[in-house]
Amino acid sequence: MLKRLLSWSVLFLLAGPVFAGCVQGVEPTPAARSEKPAAGPAGPAAKAGWEQEWQAALAEARKEGVVSVYALWGPATRTALAQGFKERYGINVEFLPFARGAEIAARAQGEKNAGVYMADMFGAGGPTLITTIKPMGLLGPIEPLLLLPEVKDPNFWSGGKLPFFDQDKLGFGMIAAIQRYIMYNTDQVKKGEITTYKDLLKPQYKGKVTMSDPRVTGTGNAVMSHLAVQLWSVEEAKDFLRQLIKQQEVVIQRDNRLNVESVARGKYAIGLAPHTDSLTEFIKLGAPVDVVFVKEGAYVSPGAGGIALPVRFAHPNAARVFLNWLLSKEGQAVFAQSFGFPSLRADVPLEGINPIFLAQPGEKLFLQTEEYMVWQEKMLTIAGEVVQETMR
Repeated sequence: MLKRLLSWSVLFLLAGPVFAGCVQGVEPTPAARSEKPAAGPAGPAAKAGWEQEWQAALAEARKEGVVSVYALWGPATRTALAQGFKERYGINVEFLPFARGAEIAARAQGEKNAGVYMADMFGAGGPTLITTIKPMGLLGPIEPLLLLPEVKDPNFWSGGKLPFFDQDKLGFGMIAAIQRYIMYNTDQVKKGEITTYKDLLKPQYKGKVTMSDPRVTGTGNAVMSHLAVQLWSVEEAKDFLRQLIKQQEVVIQRDNRLNVESVARGKYAIGLAPHTDSLTEFIKLGAPVDVVFVKEGAYVSPGAGGIALPVRFAHPNAARVFLNWLLSKEGQAVFAQSFGFPSLRADVPLEGINPIFLAQPGEKLFLQTEEYMVWQEKMLTIAGEVVQETMR
């Protein structure tokens, strides 16, 4: 079992009111979010300094006219952010959407090899940013570009700490995403019919389960890592995957949205490891889908709600303005509402967040650490070997 470190996730969970939940079965206590956390005093000179710098960056950003973001975020989030930023500053946000984190890494690496730099920000999960893109030398520092006092002040963030999720502070987690790894079509499965992961091995679900591909970075890999390290053992997780493939004839899909849509449309009754952004989208559309609160507990991470910056920007001033706006109360409210998970800013209200993505009373929560993200890389190989040997 991995050593559980006191990471950003532990801090926001213990000190922040994001969750109405608990760690390892301790009963939660209700807490209300503060509308305005206390900020440290700033003198007139300091105020004038940052305001001058901000106005200069904003003027140059408007000349650049656009910021380019490579992200795993869905259409609702992309539209909301582009609209909000344009209305506030008159600057366009151009999103290049990707289905997988590995695709962002490949694109950024290819551009670097060609000597071109087209991105201003990467939006993805911790494993993609920290264990895939970071080792390629493609990430630059975030902290020096934070300018607005409400963004820089840790008192505005849950746990009283800026939520970087790696020691080098190259990745920033914006949301607290409780992962619901089993979704189902309510026309085909009754509520309460599934209570544990191993219920998916019941005979009546043969041929009715679809799963996100565990051989690539994403939710499929994440759920298998969760099972192997935090809930069971590596061997038990491998055996579970073998049974899903051989006995249950699970359909493995690499397209995140299709994995969710095929359950929403009734092609499959159950979806294992749904992409959270796509799941939120179909829930908002009123699709007949729901999630399972498994007895084993839930995994907590930023999901795909993390950001990192490239070593070189296509639009350096627009990138800085967008970064600060995105991490402000206004930007985080837009992001959280459209993404469907609570922000790690303590002053962003929870209104509009679906209760299924908040901790339940008495629910065990398992936390993401940098160590754990590194371990997920190993699961790519393990899952690949299991799929290959089982599908022969």
